[in-house]
Amino acid sequence: MLSEEARQQAQTEGLTLCVADNKAGYFGVYHQPGRTKPYKAEVRRGGNNVNLGSFATAEEAALCVAR
Repeated sequence: MLSEEARQQAQTEGLTLCVADNKAGYFGVYHQPGRTKPYKAEVRRGGNNVNLGSFATAEEAALCVAR
């Protein structure tokens, strides 16, 4: 999924991609250089970190976090 497609999908679903002051630019998204899918989506639930997966674009990872 391309960055623009992820933004459009978020808008269609009524979701907000939360901007953050980090290297990836989105809340819950972490950049891991050198990987095929360098953006990791992760949230904290019940005191534990929950890995939501790795993605090709930061926007795609942010969409997963928003969902």
